[in-house]
Amino acid sequence: MNFIRLINQGPAHAFFNMALDEAISEYVRQKASPPTLRLYLWDRPSLSIGCFQKISEVDTGYCDTMGYPVVRRQTGGRAVLHASELTYSFSTAYNSHNFKGSLLDDYSVISHALLSALKSKGIDAEASFNRKRSNGRRHPACFRAVSFGEISVGGKKVIGSAQKRYKDGFIQHGSILFGCNAEELGRVLGHEYKDSLKAIGALKDYCSGLSFDDLRTSLKEAFERSLHVKLISDNPARTELALAKKLEQTKYSTCEWNFSR
Repeated sequence: MNFIRLINQGPAHAFFNMALDEAISEYVRQKASPPTLRLYLWDRPSLSIGCFQKISEVDTGYCDTMGYPVVRRQTGGRAVLHASELTYSFSTAYNSHNFKGSLLDDYSVISHALLSALKSKGIDAEASFNRKRSNGRRHPACFRAVSFGEISVGGKKVIGSAQKRYKDGFIQHGSILFGCNAEELGRVLGHEYKDSLKAIGALKDYCSGLSFDDLRTSLKEAFERSLHVKLISDNPARTELALAKKLEQTKYSTCEWNFSR
Protein backbone atom coordinates (compact mmCIF):
# COMPACT_ATOMS: atom_id res chain seq x y z
CA MET A 1 0.00 0.00 0.00
CA ASN A 2 1.20 3.51 -0.80
CA PHE A 3 1.70 5.94 2.06
CA ILE A 4 1.57 9.68 2.74
CA ARG A 5 3.53 11.38 5.49
CA LEU A 6 1.37 13.06 8.14
CA ILE A 7 2.89 15.98 10.06
CA ASN A 8 0.84 17.17 13.05
CA GLN A 9 2.13 20.41 14.58
CA GLY A 10 1.10 22.94 17.17
CA PRO A 11 1.18 26.75 16.96
CA ALA A 12 3.96 28.56 15.09
CA HIS A 13 4.56 32.09 13.78
CA ALA A 14 2.96 33.07 10.47
CA PHE A 15 6.32 33.58 8.74
CA PHE A 16 7.57 30.14 9.76
CA ASN A 17 4.30 28.41 8.87
CA MET A 18 4.45 29.69 5.31
CA ALA A 19 8.18 28.98 5.05
CA LEU A 20 7.80 25.38 6.20
CA ASP A 21 4.94 24.77 3.77
CA GLU A 22 7.17 25.90 0.90
CA ALA A 23 10.20 23.95 2.13
CA ILE A 24 8.22 20.72 2.43
CA SER A 25 6.71 21.26 -1.01
CA GLU A 26 10.17 21.77 -2.50
CA TYR A 27 11.53 18.50 -1.14
CA VAL A 28 8.36 16.57 -1.98
CA ARG A 29 8.46 17.74 -5.60
CA GLN A 30 12.12 16.69 -5.81
CA LYS A 31 10.94 13.30 -4.49
CA ALA A 32 13.42 13.66 -1.64
CA SER A 33 10.41 13.53 0.73
CA PRO A 34 7.16 11.58 0.39
CA PRO A 35 3.79 13.22 -0.37
CA THR A 36 2.87 15.09 2.81
CA LEU A 37 -0.22 16.25 4.64
CA ARG A 38 0.67 18.85 7.28
CA LEU A 39 -1.84 20.01 9.93
CA TYR A 40 -0.91 23.00 12.06
CA LEU A 41 -1.95 26.02 14.14
CA TRP A 42 -0.89 29.69 14.46
CA ASP A 43 0.70 31.18 17.58
CA ARG A 44 -1.36 34.40 17.34
CA PRO A 45 -4.03 35.88 15.08
CA SER A 46 -2.31 36.42 11.73
CA LEU A 47 -3.32 37.72 8.32
CA SER A 48 -2.24 35.94 5.16
CA ILE A 49 -2.86 37.39 1.72
CA GLY A 50 -2.76 35.77 -1.70
CA CYS A 51 0.40 35.82 -3.77
CA PHE A 52 -1.03 38.31 -6.27
CA GLN A 53 -3.28 40.28 -3.90
CA LYS A 54 -2.71 44.01 -3.46
CA ILE A 55 -1.54 44.95 0.01
CA SER A 56 -3.77 48.04 -0.25
CA GLU A 57 -6.78 45.74 0.17
CA VAL A 58 -5.98 45.27 3.87
CA ASP A 59 -5.47 47.73 6.72
CA THR A 60 -1.85 47.05 7.61
CA GLY A 61 -1.88 49.87 10.16
CA TYR A 62 -4.68 48.18 12.09
CA CYS A 63 -2.84 44.83 11.89
CA ASP A 64 0.29 46.47 13.26
CA THR A 65 -1.67 48.04 16.13
CA MET A 66 -3.22 44.68 17.02
CA GLY A 67 0.03 42.77 16.65
CA TYR A 68 -1.23 40.68 13.72
CA PRO A 69 1.63 39.53 11.46
CA VAL A 70 0.88 40.03 7.76
CA VAL A 71 2.36 37.41 5.44
CA ARG A 72 1.99 36.86 1.71
CA ARG A 73 1.33 33.25 0.75
CA GLN A 74 2.99 31.46 -2.16
CA THR A 75 -0.51 30.43 -3.27
CA GLY A 76 -3.21 32.61 -4.76
CA GLY A 77 -6.56 33.50 -3.28
CA ARG A 78 -7.47 36.32 -0.95
CA ALA A 79 -7.05 37.47 2.64
CA VAL A 80 -7.53 35.11 5.59
CA LEU A 81 -7.40 36.08 9.27
CA HIS A 82 -6.00 32.94 10.91
CA ALA A 83 -7.20 32.55 14.48
CA SER A 84 -9.59 29.81 15.59
CA GLU A 85 -8.76 27.29 12.88
CA LEU A 86 -6.85 24.18 11.90
CA THR A 87 -4.76 24.76 8.80
CA TYR A 88 -3.80 22.03 6.35
CA SER A 89 -1.24 21.85 3.57
CA PHE A 90 -0.83 19.03 1.10
CA SER A 91 2.24 18.63 -1.11
CA THR A 92 2.79 16.05 -3.83
CA ALA A 93 4.62 15.40 -7.06
CA TYR A 94 2.56 14.64 -10.14
CA ASN A 95 1.75 11.05 -11.10
CA SER A 96 1.45 10.15 -7.45
CA HIS A 97 -1.60 8.91 -5.47
CA ASN A 98 -4.32 9.91 -7.97
CA PHE A 99 -2.75 13.27 -8.80
CA LYS A 100 -2.17 13.49 -12.55
CA GLY A 101 -1.57 17.20 -13.13
CA SER A 102 -5.05 18.55 -13.91
CA LEU A 103 -5.77 21.52 -11.63
CA LEU A 104 -9.49 20.86 -11.18
CA ASP A 105 -9.08 17.09 -10.90
CA ASP A 106 -6.36 17.44 -8.26
CA TYR A 107 -8.41 20.02 -6.38
CA SER A 108 -11.40 17.67 -6.44
CA VAL A 109 -9.45 14.79 -4.89
CA ILE A 110 -8.49 16.89 -1.88
CA SER A 111 -11.93 18.47 -1.61
CA HIS A 112 -13.60 15.07 -1.43
CA ALA A 113 -11.25 14.07 1.39
CA LEU A 114 -12.00 17.27 3.34
CA LEU A 115 -15.72 16.80 2.76
CA SER A 116 -15.55 13.20 3.95
CA ALA A 117 -13.79 14.29 7.16
CA LEU A 118 -16.56 16.75 8.05
CA LYS A 119 -19.36 14.35 7.18
CA SER A 120 -17.79 11.71 9.42
CA LYS A 121 -18.38 14.12 12.33
CA GLY A 122 -22.04 14.53 11.41
CA ILE A 123 -21.58 17.93 9.74
CA ASP A 124 -23.89 18.42 6.75
CA ALA A 125 -21.20 19.91 4.52
CA GLU A 126 -21.17 20.19 0.76
CA ALA A 127 -18.72 21.14 -1.97
CA SER A 128 -19.42 22.95 -5.21
CA PHE A 129 -17.74 21.44 -8.26
CA ASN A 130 -19.20 23.85 -10.78
CA ARG A 131 -16.94 26.49 -12.30
CA LYS A 132 -18.39 29.95 -11.72
CA ARG A 133 -17.55 33.16 -13.47
CA SER A 134 -17.05 36.27 -11.38
CA ASN A 135 -19.86 38.74 -11.84
CA GLY A 136 -18.19 41.77 -10.35
CA ARG A 137 -15.47 43.08 -8.09
CA ARG A 138 -13.45 40.43 -6.30
CA HIS A 139 -13.93 40.54 -2.56
CA PRO A 140 -10.61 40.80 -0.67
CA ALA A 141 -11.65 38.16 1.89
CA CYS A 142 -11.05 34.53 0.97
CA PHE A 143 -14.05 33.24 2.92
CA ARG A 144 -16.52 35.63 1.32
CA ALA A 145 -16.81 33.60 -1.91
CA VAL A 146 -17.18 29.85 -2.45
CA SER A 147 -14.91 28.73 -5.28
CA PHE A 148 -14.57 25.40 -7.07
CA GLY A 149 -14.26 22.51 -4.66
CA GLU A 150 -14.46 24.57 -1.49
CA ILE A 151 -16.54 23.44 1.46
CA SER A 152 -19.63 25.10 2.92
CA VAL A 153 -22.35 24.27 5.44
CA GLY A 154 -25.79 25.77 5.02
CA GLY A 155 -24.45 28.09 2.35
CA LYS A 156 -21.67 29.40 4.63
CA LYS A 157 -18.05 28.69 3.69
CA VAL A 158 -16.09 26.81 6.37
CA ILE A 159 -12.98 25.71 4.45
CA GLY A 160 -11.08 28.00 2.10
CA SER A 161 -8.21 26.64 0.01
CA ALA A 162 -5.61 27.80 -2.50
CA GLN A 163 -3.09 26.01 -4.67
CA LYS A 164 0.35 26.67 -6.14
CA ARG A 165 1.30 24.58 -9.15
CA TYR A 166 4.75 23.79 -10.46
CA LYS A 167 5.89 21.79 -13.46
CA ASP A 168 6.59 18.78 -11.23
CA GLY A 169 3.88 18.98 -8.58
CA PHE A 170 1.81 21.27 -6.39
CA ILE A 171 1.02 22.45 -2.89
CA GLN A 172 -2.51 23.14 -1.69
CA HIS A 173 -3.24 24.63 1.69
CA GLY A 174 -6.30 25.97 3.38
CA SER A 175 -8.07 27.05 6.55
CA ILE A 176 -10.63 24.93 8.37
CA LEU A 177 -12.61 27.35 10.52
CA PHE A 178 -13.55 26.32 14.05
CA GLY A 179 -14.68 29.84 14.87
CA CYS A 180 -14.97 33.08 12.99
CA ASN A 181 -14.83 36.70 14.12
CA ALA A 182 -16.35 38.38 11.08
CA GLU A 183 -16.37 41.73 12.83
CA GLU A 184 -12.61 41.61 13.36
CA LEU A 185 -12.01 40.52 9.78
CA GLY A 186 -14.12 43.50 8.73
CA ARG A 187 -11.78 45.79 10.66
CA VAL A 188 -8.77 44.24 8.95
CA LEU A 189 -10.28 44.71 5.50
CA GLY A 190 -12.08 47.99 6.09
CA HIS A 191 -15.60 48.57 7.36
CA GLU A 192 -17.11 48.77 3.87
CA TYR A 193 -16.98 44.94 3.80
CA LYS A 194 -18.32 44.34 7.31
CA ASP A 195 -21.88 43.30 6.43
CA SER A 196 -20.83 41.08 3.52
CA LEU A 197 -18.75 38.87 5.82
CA LYS A 198 -21.80 37.39 7.54
CA ALA A 199 -21.75 34.53 5.00
CA ILE A 200 -18.71 32.98 6.70
CA GLY A 201 -19.39 29.85 8.74
CA ALA A 202 -17.67 28.06 11.62
CA LEU A 203 -17.61 24.38 12.53
CA LYS A 204 -18.40 25.06 16.20
CA ASP A 205 -21.87 26.14 15.06
CA TYR A 206 -22.56 22.76 13.48
CA CYS A 207 -20.78 20.28 15.75
CA SER A 208 -20.65 21.16 19.42
CA GLY A 209 -17.73 19.69 21.30
CA LEU A 210 -15.57 19.18 18.21
CA SER A 211 -11.88 19.52 19.11
CA PHE A 212 -8.76 20.04 17.05
CA ASP A 213 -7.65 16.50 17.90
CA ASP A 214 -11.02 15.12 16.74
CA LEU A 215 -10.63 16.90 13.42
CA ARG A 216 -7.01 15.83 12.98
CA THR A 217 -8.10 12.20 13.40
CA SER A 218 -11.05 12.60 11.02
CA LEU A 219 -8.82 14.19 8.37
CA LYS A 220 -6.28 11.37 8.64
CA GLU A 221 -8.96 8.72 8.21
CA ALA A 222 -10.70 10.61 5.40
CA PHE A 223 -7.49 11.02 3.38
CA GLU A 224 -6.78 7.33 3.81
CA ARG A 225 -10.26 6.41 2.56
CA SER A 226 -10.33 8.87 -0.32
CA LEU A 227 -6.81 8.29 -1.63
CA HIS A 228 -6.56 4.58 -0.70
CA VAL A 229 -3.30 5.15 1.15
CA LYS A 230 -1.87 4.84 4.65
CA LEU A 231 -0.92 8.03 6.51
CA ILE A 232 2.25 7.64 8.57
CA SER A 233 2.92 10.16 11.35
CA ASP A 234 6.34 11.80 11.14
CA ASN A 235 8.21 15.09 11.63
CA PRO A 236 9.78 17.47 9.09
CA ALA A 237 13.24 16.38 7.98
CA ARG A 238 16.26 18.38 9.11
CA THR A 239 16.81 19.49 5.53
CA GLU A 240 13.24 20.79 5.33
CA LEU A 241 13.59 22.66 8.61
CA ALA A 242 16.86 24.20 7.49
CA LEU A 243 15.31 25.42 4.24
CA ALA A 244 12.26 26.71 6.15
CA LYS A 245 14.45 28.80 8.46
CA LYS A 246 16.25 30.24 5.45
CA LEU A 247 12.96 31.06 3.68
CA GLU A 248 11.59 32.60 6.88
CA GLN A 249 14.55 34.96 7.10
CA THR A 250 15.06 35.80 3.42
CA LYS A 251 11.46 35.77 2.13
CA TYR A 252 8.45 35.49 4.40
CA SER A 253 9.58 37.98 7.06
CA THR A 254 10.64 40.62 4.53
CA CYS A 255 8.83 43.73 3.37
CA GLU A 256 10.07 43.00 -0.16
CA TRP A 257 7.93 39.86 -0.28
CA ASN A 258 4.98 40.78 1.91
CA PHE A 259 4.36 44.36 0.73
CA SER A 260 5.70 44.29 -2.81
CA ARG A 261 2.32 44.51 -4.58
